[in-house]
Amino acid sequence: MSHPDYRMNLRPLGTPREVLECLPQGLPWTIPPEEFSKRRDLRKDCIFTIDPSTARDLDDALSCKPLADGNFKVGVHIADVSYFVPEGSDLDKVAAERATSVYLVQKVVPMLPRLLCEELCSLNPMSDKLTFSVIWTLTPEGKILDEWFGRTIIRSCTKLSYEHAQSMIESPTEKIPAKELPPISPEHSSEEVHQAVLNLHGIAKQLRQQRFVDGALRLDQLKLAFTLDHETGLPQGCHIYEYRESNKLVEEFMLLANMAVAHKIHRAFPEQALLRRHPPPQTRMLSDLVEFCDQMGLPVDFSSAGALNKSLTQTFGDDKYSLARKEVLTNMCSRPMQMALYFCSGLLQDPAQFRHYALNVPLYTHFTSPIRRFADVLVHRLLAAALGYRERLDMAPDTLQKQADHCNDRRMASKRVQELSTSLFFAVLVKESGPLESEAMVMGILKQAFDVLVLRYGVQKRIYCNALALRSHHFQKVGKKPELTLVWEPEDMEQEPAQQVITIFSLVEVVLQAESTALKYSAILKRPGTQGHLGPEKEEEESDGEPEDSSTS
Repeated sequence: MSHPDYRMNLRPLGTPREVLECLPQGLPWTIPPEEFSKRRDLRKDCIFTIDPSTARDLDDALSCKPLADGNFKVGVHIADVSYFVPEGSDLDKVAAERATSVYLVQKVVPMLPRLLCEELCSLNPMSDKLTFSVIWTLTPEGKILDEWFGRTIIRSCTKLSYEHAQSMIESPTEKIPAKELPPISPEHSSEEVHQAVLNLHGIAKQLRQQRFVDGALRLDQLKLAFTLDHETGLPQGCHIYEYRESNKLVEEFMLLANMAVAHKIHRAFPEQALLRRHPPPQTRMLSDLVEFCDQMGLPVDFSSAGALNKSLTQTFGDDKYSLARKEVLTNMCSRPMQMALYFCSGLLQDPAQFRHYALNVPLYTHFTSPIRRFADVLVHRLLAAALGYRERLDMAPDTLQKQADHCNDRRMASKRVQELSTSLFFAVLVKESGPLESEAMVMGILKQAFDVLVLRYGVQKRIYCNALALRSHHFQKVGKKPELTLVWEPEDMEQEPAQQVITIFSLVEVVLQAESTALKYSAILKRPGTQGHLGPEKEEEESDGEPEDSSTS
């Protein structure tokens, strides 16, 4: 394929020609010689990416070099997108307007032209790339002894998937066969990469433990992942995505980099830093939840993010469904939570409002995903100005706040579209492969219905009493706890009506079945006595994108 054709194939839908003219014209592109004099050359270092196996926009890489004194030189290397997106250019304007890439089940709608996302900026292996790095000297416990920020050039030695990194973590003393790993550049060995992953994992565990000791909160929501038919694009199956040690490893160092950059740009530009705050939970919804937990006799402490996290990590009972109870309670606790927001530091007078509630830190920003978030591109420009690479950002605080507001709006919209995409594909799966059976746990009770979390699929559904073959149903409060008593019609004349009591955390079996109108599905409760044991269905696995913030970061 000739390069001009290639460029057109990489043109996103609706990208104006003047935007494409902002991209490098001579392909294949190589780093200009003058960049080597302006940047730290890290191409000989053992640097690698860890991403989903399907990822094509690789914007972060890691390195970990052991030092003679037992400490480590750890680097987070982020694609230098701002180099390719000149401020004020047509490309800059389009990226600012889009503000984020949108990840649907079957495709990505990129913020930037694919030539940038997947080729020029993407940290593909065995290829020289421009990066912005944060490099620390860390003790094995994760204590920061030294910190450096700067523009760099790297050459990733391999593209690991989360599965590859996970297998390395799970086999600390065994050599992983070459056929089970991706290609590794000849300058580095699989043993060197393996040891770097193990060292990063060891430090990440310490960092994570300390974060939660210091009062951080994580509210993990169950996420669905689909397997799609290659020909039709329709879902063939789905499973709950498992968040594993390899994901946590990457997340810890991205959080560390984001916090380090937040402090750096805020020190340099106290009136002009683009930061990310997370307000405390909504007071009224939180008080309703506190009252509910009191009624249910649940020992949940809502006094701080750390106290809530501690409550949620305590085991609810000692049976195999304690995890399901935790999922239900985590879902309830997510409802009062507010969205994290980008803001300009010069327009908020009270530094207490800068705080990130869930991370429980005073300053936070987004630096690690500039290929897919425009806020990160702005942060890169601020960091470049703070380090003297360029003049300070030519944007007044109120203009920066307007861009922050737009990024917030686009981020919320993309999150909603992503959720709708998942719902649509699951509805198609129910229609094509259903009815689907699963255990479910009751998470809310009304007078004529109740809500369940369907454990195998992580979806929430409302089950209506009038849709069931009931003789009667009765709602009451026993003490302060709501309770629904269902009296089922007997299946034959000789049987007595079956009675079923539904309370919060009741385990029931449901059938998900397609409705005749549109792509909708409903949940029907299985009649007591017809229930085969399905098990908790909690150990299914998948990999999603970068350790992108949960609902709270």
